[in-house]
Amino acid sequence: MRINALIMVAAVAVFFSGCATPPPADNVVGDYLTARLAARANDVETASDAFANARRKAPSSPAIRRTAFYFHLAAGDYEQALALAELLAKDEHADDGGFAKATLSVRAIKLNRYGEAKRLIRDAREAGFPRPAANIIDAWAVAGAEGEEAALETLRSSAGEEYRGFYPLHAALLSENLGNADDARSAYQAAIMSFSGSAEIEAYGAFLERDGDDAATREYYELLAGQEGYARYAGKAGLARLAKGVASSSRKVTPSRGAAIALYSLASGVLQNTWQRRDAAEKAGYRVGNADYNMSLAMARLALYLDPGFDDARRFAGSILNVYGEHEEAIAALSMVRSSSAYYEQAQIEIAGAHEALGDTEKAINILRSAIRSVPGAVDARLSLAGLLASKRKHSEAASVMDDVIAQLPEDPRSNAWRFYLTRAASLIEVDEWERAEADLERAVELAPEEATVLNYLGYSWAERGVNLDEAFALIEKAVALEPTSGAIIDSLGWAYYQLGNYKDAVGHLEQAASLEPADPTITDHLGDVYWRLGRKIEAQYQWERVLELDPDEDVADKVRGKISNGLPNAGQTKS
Repeated sequence: MRINALIMVAAVAVFFSGCATPPPADNVVGDYLTARLAARANDVETASDAFANARRKAPSSPAIRRTAFYFHLAAGDYEQALALAELLAKDEHADDGGFAKATLSVRAIKLNRYGEAKRLIRDAREAGFPRPAANIIDAWAVAGAEGEEAALETLRSSAGEEYRGFYPLHAALLSENLGNADDARSAYQAAIMSFSGSAEIEAYGAFLERDGDDAATREYYELLAGQEGYARYAGKAGLARLAKGVASSSRKVTPSRGAAIALYSLASGVLQNTWQRRDAAEKAGYRVGNADYNMSLAMARLALYLDPGFDDARRFAGSILNVYGEHEEAIAALSMVRSSSAYYEQAQIEIAGAHEALGDTEKAINILRSAIRSVPGAVDARLSLAGLLASKRKHSEAASVMDDVIAQLPEDPRSNAWRFYLTRAASLIEVDEWERAEADLERAVELAPEEATVLNYLGYSWAERGVNLDEAFALIEKAVALEPTSGAIIDSLGWAYYQLGNYKDAVGHLEQAASLEPADPTITDHLGDVYWRLGRKIEAQYQWERVLELDPDEDVADKVRGKISNGLPNAGQTKS
């Protein structure tokens, strides 16, 4: 069984390399191919530079101009992106889906040229720019030119059925600008029920603070603090403000800020939709290739162009850069998230993950320790630190970090507290403190009886030790039923049968696990072992040799080399 594959609870981000190193070429074709290769690998910076080189050598090429604009924008190179947007906006054959004119509209709003902004965003909408964002940007341009009443009317006339999406938040912001608290409250509540993104969640909390209902505000933030994801960060930040007696300031939302929120909401929605489609395709067995979040990144960049202090948008952009493997650029972006932001802790976790990906583990550890000192509670930073320490085999330190987290839990913690107990148990097992680990695993199952990872971990641990076998296999089989496409969990079921010497039952499960995760070195190693025990020694040797091609840990690699040379000892002598 694999700790890293099964726990998946440390908040240290998992990153995927996106760098491309193409051969040099001193011609437009070479630059264009370099750019396309970099774009395919999501190396935004390289793609932006290469497209710029290609554009200088072939300035009239519409394809190069259009794609160069897009990647300059995704890279945050606003000057170049805007210059190209002007050229594309004049080209009736640009075929850019209205994105260039939308970008120019955003610049016009930033420069308070609201009439120009209205014309451009309406042209962009007709050319294919997403209507929800275009309609909202249009409304904020109207707010700048004609006032909030006219903006609300513009928003209402364009909303229609789409009002269930991003629109209510902006109706709320415009209503509060006008001083219509009752209308604002209703719209904020509609926003929470319709989309409930980070912008909606934070905005309603800030409204409650300004409205002066301390009991309702505290109840709202306490509810958020018990949730997962960005809601928890907003809740913790809100409670901290209440504790200090500092309410969110009452400030009029400017057209620049309103349009920035619209762009960020669209960026977040597009990314969520892309991720869900990729996840569904992957679960269905399709190969999905590199993640492409360029549209979301470009939208987030535009939001930051309008509002450079938009911390959530900056954290969002930095996260995408990390996923793309552009860790230095991610660090630069995330380092600008202010310490007062609700998203500061998450930004520090992402920065630590980037340093770890760059090979500077000590720097990553120090960043997480600093975040723990500076952020009250900092549960996620502690969880990330424990995960990082465990990955470096510093299991005693990892368990000690989790001791601090678990000591702060209430007597009746929320069900998601299972991850704290499981993380500590994994490290306790590694330092041979089984009794403490077993108690943690049982507590995790008690808290989350439908969480497949927890059920599997306890069941496997019992089966491996030959105790509580009936309960052990019941837990593992329930975990498989909950997640029937998890190669890691199916591997655990097969490996538990293997540990008991039941190789005939083990092999089918291990073959299934290997078919689900063919690039996993541990599953491949297990499959080789069971083939050997069944006398299928040529197939075993083949699987072990494949393990060495899959970049295993050095300890695993050393053991596998020994198996390739000597096979497995007799089953009665020792377990593999």
